[in-house]
Amino acid sequence: MSLNIGSENSKFVVVKNPTLKLAYSEKVIFADLTTSKKTGKSKTNKDTGEVILDEHGNPVAERAYSKWSARFVGDAFEAARGFGSFQMIDIDNGWIEQDVYFGKDGKKFINYIVVISEFSLSSVKSSDVDEHEDFDGESNFYGNGEDEDLPF
Repeated sequence: MSLNIGSENSKFVVVKNPTLKLAYSEKVIFADLTTSKKTGKSKTNKDTGEVILDEHGNPVAERAYSKWSARFVGDAFEAARGFGSFQMIDIDNGWIEQDVYFGKDGKKFINYIVVISEFSLSSVKSSDVDEHEDFDGESNFYGNGEDEDLPF
């Protein structure tokens, strides 16, 4: 699933590294979000190239992971203060902002930031999610859409 803010909630978003940065604001929790989406391919062993099977002998779906910078504000600020890393949430209300800046060479860069004003704890718990070696991998897609058959 990729991040989906708007008419539908974003489900099973993993919050990592929640931090209060007093140098920036005392009313904002900064964090990283991770989401995933099935690619339509089967996951393969990187060393052997063999398809990885689950406990029932079915191929495990390959997933592409996406990372987002996030800010918890308003009602979400107080609720997020007690977060540890790897908290799973459903985003109930939020929006995406663009942080536009220019490099030393004048090249334009855009950083997308998810601003969350309301969320609920996900019904999926971190113990229900298989840890994948590529869970912290680099983002390789952005977009809209949602997998209903999560967790990961």
